[in-house]
Amino acid sequence: MSFTASLFAQDIVSIYFLDVRQGDSSIIITPDGKVVMIDSGPNESLILRYLQNLGISQIDLLIATHAHADHITGMDKIIAKYTPKAFIDPGISHTTATYQRMITAIYKYNINYYEGISRKIKLGSLTLTILPPTNPLIRDSELNNNSVVVRLDFKDFSCLFTGDIEKEREGQLLTDSRSNLNVDILKVAHHGSSSSSSPQFIKLVGPEIAVICCGQSNKYGHPHQETISLLQGLGIEIYQTDLSGTILVKTDGMDYQIFTEKESNRAPPVLKTETKTTETQEYKYAASRKSEVFHYINCFYVARIKPGNLILFKTREGAIASARRPCRKCKP
Repeated sequence: MSFTASLFAQDIVSIYFLDVRQGDSSIIITPDGKVVMIDSGPNESLILRYLQNLGISQIDLLIATHAHADHITGMDKIIAKYTPKAFIDPGISHTTATYQRMITAIYKYNINYYEGISRKIKLGSLTLTILPPTNPLIRDSELNNNSVVVRLDFKDFSCLFTGDIEKEREGQLLTDSRSNLNVDILKVAHHGSSSSSSPQFIKLVGPEIAVICCGQSNKYGHPHQETISLLQGLGIEIYQTDLSGTILVKTDGMDYQIFTEKESNRAPPVLKTETKTTETQEYKYAASRKSEVFHYINCFYVARIKPGNLILFKTREGAIASARRPCRKCKP
């Protein structure tokens, strides 16, 4: 894989949505080098080669969203080679040999096992939130609907990993986890299937970017046109691994940029520098409700603040009085 160099000089989080063909696998690398892996895709040799090419030497947390082979193939080999410090899955067994090999490896290498119930995991300045499963578990499409759902937060940046949940589980999340759903980037559920991504769910999540992990000309027809039309109609920019190859997101917690393995298919988005709305023109300073930093109104970081989190100040004194410090980039 070859990606354009990062634009960020300071500490960053890197998120790789790997092109594993018709399956899912994501790698998260924190500023201090900790590694989280979510799913391993359908091809054992391919995922092991990716890990080697990325220079991964350890895995701190390994998550299997659910037991289907397109998400856990090669997990036993990954556990044997990297002996992750912790492992999370939904706690729902499966009869396949692929699943049995994974569970056997967990016991053989004495991996710390945790069920995917509601919990927060701190990895330095990065937080992973496991959103609560249903109680009782959903029985329709059981493995998909009870996937482990993970929210990533790093300063002002957020991303949601949804496994293969379908509309039934989305409905539960809309009720039980409503405040944890709005994010910058969404890993679209179930490879863009129309069995997932209800309009109500996508509207509440409200991502700027949607990432769909799927294989070229796959037999399921993923992503389905219903899902693509919904995302496009809401003005959400779409990236697909079948078109762009592996997708890399780099963020410093305020801004983010996207790089693709096949740059010719989709160029990285242009960083916005305009203000959010015309009404902000009378204000000189801005901040996010989630941040301890304030900026000049035309700082490029301000363009990434969601409208619901945007705070405006007419004077520098007002911004200082809010207990915030000046941005190091625009130096207000």
